[in-house]
Amino acid sequence: MRINRPAVFAGMGPAFAGAFSNVDCRFTIDGVLQPETSRGILRQKRELEFADEYGRQDVEAVTHVLSVPATGLEALESERDQVEIDDASFDIRNITDDGRAMLKIWLRGDI
Repeated sequence: MRINRPAVFAGMGPAFAGAFSNVDCRFTIDGVLQPETSRGILRQKRELEFADEYGRQDVEAVTHVLSVPATGLEALESERDQVEIDDASFDIRNITDDGRAMLKIWLRGDI
């Protein structure tokens, strides 16, 4: 279920993507490859979990987050859909929609 987006955010997503994007992406929604490509902002988040006092090994992971304009992707679902970036396809692990201009999409797979 998507959040109703206030009108003030309607044109901001494409403007953010136009100014800060670093990838072209194309979505497959419910098994159908979308005809349009979107500009997106791909970021890496480095996550650390430190060892506790029992001497376990520290764990480090890199998570990839894609931000794209929210308009036109209302049918996008996590754990079902995919995105293609630079000729490689990635499963969508999770989507966050806070009702503003951009969707945040957590990707599964190595980039």
